[in-house]
Amino acid sequence: MEKVGIYIFPDVEELDFIGVFEVLAKSRSMKDEGKLPIEKPLQVDVIASENIITCANGLMVKPHKITDSFEGYDLLIVPGGKGVTKLFGAAEFLKKIREFARDHMICSVCTGALILGKAGLLKGKKATTHHNAREALREFCEVVDSRVYIDDNVISAGGVSCSLDLGLKILEITYGKKTAEMVADQMEIPTEMRKFE
Repeated sequence: MEKVGIYIFPDVEELDFIGVFEVLAKSRSMKDEGKLPIEKPLQVDVIASENIITCANGLMVKPHKITDSFEGYDLLIVPGGKGVTKLFGAAEFLKKIREFARDHMICSVCTGALILGKAGLLKGKKATTHHNAREALREFCEVVDSRVYIDDNVISAGGVSCSLDLGLKILEITYGKKTAEMVADQMEIPTEMRKFE
């Protein structure tokens, strides 16, 4: 895995995507500083279909790439927030999510799991989401009470702060537990948020 895309949209919850971005990007900066013994750090892009995204709490973000395509990415992360409801009826977007997930890993944070459900990616699977959205998620899959849950090629993370846990899990999958622990130590992430196997 080399390239990670984090798709954001109007009214996305800020920490849903900033948390996982910070963890993954920290592995690159630590490598550049000689503090992390990895050969090739992940390239992480925040992508969107608009030039400027106004998030759920007012933060304005300029994405790295303006695109509706997920081509070239090895992993896609879909965060949540108030804006997910507008994507439920976006047929072309949901189709692209389905096509990407056929042969790639896809992740959700918080209510981003509902988008994966609407795209048909959670059928027969288990997933987690924010505690307030678990009932809604039951329409699409079996819901588990977990900060991070992996089912085949789908990794779902619970509410908001679980974005950090997701970042550590991706690092563990890519580089191993030791690397993920080193980044967690650098970021002072509490032990209970480190979902290592």
